[in-house]
Amino acid sequence: MRPFASIAAIYFAAPAIVFLYYLIAWLRIGPDPKPGSLQTRYDPPEGLSPAAIRYIASGTTDGRTFAAVIAQLAVRGCLRVEPVNGKYKISRLMSDRTTESMLAPEEKRCLGLLFEDGPAIELSPAMDERDTAQNGRYVFHIHEELNKQLSGKYFTRHSGTIALGVLMTLFFASILAATAKGLDTTGAYMLTFWILFVGLTIGMMIEVAFLSSWKTVIRAGKGWTQMFPGTMAVAVFLGVIGFLLKKLAEGVSLSYALMLVAFLLINLGWAPWLKRKTQLGRQVSDQITGFRQFLEKVEQDKLNRLGGTEDASQKLEKLLPYAIALEVKEAWGDRLAQAFLATTVFTEQ
Repeated sequence: MRPFASIAAIYFAAPAIVFLYYLIAWLRIGPDPKPGSLQTRYDPPEGLSPAAIRYIASGTTDGRTFAAVIAQLAVRGCLRVEPVNGKYKISRLMSDRTTESMLAPEEKRCLGLLFEDGPAIELSPAMDERDTAQNGRYVFHIHEELNKQLSGKYFTRHSGTIALGVLMTLFFASILAATAKGLDTTGAYMLTFWILFVGLTIGMMIEVAFLSSWKTVIRAGKGWTQMFPGTMAVAVFLGVIGFLLKKLAEGVSLSYALMLVAFLLINLGWAPWLKRKTQLGRQVSDQITGFRQFLEKVEQDKLNRLGGTEDASQKLEKLLPYAIALEVKEAWGDRLAQAFLATTVFTEQ
């Protein structure tokens, strides 16, 4: 029994070393900057578009970001949005050069992409392959612009630290897979790397996309059908991973299969804990929180007391894209955001 016990100890020592690496990295990085005093803001942080505010607040670019960009373009008079038979007809309006010059970079790029084939386009929230690819393309280009402007400025994920942790995981896994002994080790090397690669990829998708989207669906009480196809696809991949782990447990050992599970959980579990705000990110996040607080509590009479020459309805209209971006639902109609909830999600790099 001793040889088997020593092999099992090695299988659990490797994940323990990776865990210790992440723990030391976490201690060296230190905590987030402390929040400042919260003050209600009646305007968004200066120079930040709705999409940029969502990017800073959540670290992602997703279907809600896309909806906020469309809403902002509509507010600026660059396009018109009309619901037609469950879809959205987006029509180009003749806006002046001054207005377009004031658009954020991601808004300019999206405006060009939407109408590259004509003055009108139909967008669908359906989850078939064509619609998902089309909407995901817009989200990708919005993310590219936001990433160029904001990446590393407001927060950092310490991607280098995570990449080194993943490389350590693959290094240990390759050695242990190559030396694995059991009843049937055929394909153990290939299955090990497939499980780790797909498991880490699916895990990151769940962390940056599905958890956030499901929280939004639960809060809204709608959008379940849009989440179903993506959730089922993730469930299928997780089922395949479970099946392959069972085969490795039977062919090599239960300890070997549990080692791979430990590798996955350690890498995916530590990654969110390494994300940190910069000092500027902390300052702007506090401003965003104050602005969101205002949006959550806004009432018609409060808007009337904000001053200026615009009436309350115009101010409400200008605030709508920010309300969509920050997931403020009370008193705001954001069906457009719900329509693209399950669109491709990109995370800050």
